[in-house]
Amino acid sequence: GLYYTSQSSPTSTAPTVFPLVPCGTESGDMVTLGCLATGFNPPAVTFSWNKGSTALTDFIQYPAVQKGDVYTGVSQVRVRKQDWNPQQNFQCVVNHAAGNAQADIRPTLNVYAENPTLKVFSSSSDEDGTYTASCFAKEFAPKKHGIKWLKNGADVTSKIDLTETVSDSKNAAGKTLYYATSFLTVNSSDLNDKTTFTCQFTGGEDGSLNKTICFLLKKIYIYIFKCGFVIILLTNCFLLHYSGPDCVTSNEIASKPMIEENGMTYLSKLDITYDEWSRGVKRYCVVHHSDLLTPSREPYEREFGKKNTLKHPERPSVFMLPPLEQTNKAEVTLTCFVKDFLPKEVFVSWLVDDEEADSSSYAFNTTEPIENNGFYSAYGQLFVSLHEWKNNAVYSCVVYHESVVNTTRAIVRSIGYRTFDKNPSWGLCPGTTATAD
Repeated sequence: GLYYTSQSSPTSTAPTVFPLVPCGTESGDMVTLGCLATGFNPPAVTFSWNKGSTALTDFIQYPAVQKGDVYTGVSQVRVRKQDWNPQQNFQCVVNHAAGNAQADIRPTLNVYAENPTLKVFSSSSDEDGTYTASCFAKEFAPKKHGIKWLKNGADVTSKIDLTETVSDSKNAAGKTLYYATSFLTVNSSDLNDKTTFTCQFTGGEDGSLNKTICFLLKKIYIYIFKCGFVIILLTNCFLLHYSGPDCVTSNEIASKPMIEENGMTYLSKLDITYDEWSRGVKRYCVVHHSDLLTPSREPYEREFGKKNTLKHPERPSVFMLPPLEQTNKAEVTLTCFVKDFLPKEVFVSWLVDDEEADSSSYAFNTTEPIENNGFYSAYGQLFVSLHEWKNNAVYSCVVYHESVVNTTRAIVRSIGYRTFDKNPSWGLCPGTTATAD
């Protein structure tokens, strides 16, 4: 007999689609993406790819492979590495008789990311006149990062030596965090009141962080003040803080310093004894600042003259110069010429009839000492009205200098308007060198 058998057709099944992304970093400029379609029947299937709204044509589709009653198919496409980022979406579309399916493919941040604590510091000046800027990136992830330096917004990383080290540790959650440091060497000639340096960190969670540093330049000056007839020598330590638009720092200076109106100059005073001054005791001005890794120590030692090697004071010669005999001005100028003294620190004051000429009633000044052959000279000037000058007053120039035996003595020169002569004349009063106690 005849026997008949019947075989039923398998049920049609639509595919399920899974995206395939690279697990590691690929070399070269291209990235390979994959699309896996499983569980479909019959085996006829078609893949297509899109980048956003743009169709991709350069892809590979492999023949379907049967497993049981269903099939599996794979397609691959290569894309530019610069296009493979979270902002760009790729799409794999699978066309099948039982129904279509698709999958979106984009990179995912599957690594732990953490922003660093970014700090920048400046050093004090080294012996060769250079400064160092330090940038510390603390506890960031992933390890891949970059650090570069900007001077007033322009990249200077390639122009100046850069040293960088990286270490790692675990946080409380067991995640690995990293540390990095970068050092920038700057010449003092590259610094002025408008210079800023920025450390730019790339990496972490936000991608980019910036911190700006302003260098702290310091200068030391010596001034001489007079209290009565006693000279008080004060060492003044100045911290000049050059600030830029992004530079906001705090200052930690002890002893309640005097601060100028612009907020950039800080003055600290130190009283020293005459013995310390005469022996040239070395002193240090120490500046503490939040942007300094360590306090800045600036030494001060007296100069006894650049060309003259003498270590003992040289007494000045003092001359009174009268005003012009004929003048149409309502004011006359008396000049006290202080010549050939050492060291350079000198104080010139004025007496009017043995009374101190104060600044509220008289105008006077003293020029900065000028060096010549290892010795110094300076001019003191007193400005008086022509009416006062003709009133028989005696004007005395008083010069304080450490070459005088002690600090309570001074060299005095006097001059006055002689009314007993028929015609006016000027000259030195009978007293030459005098002492004032």
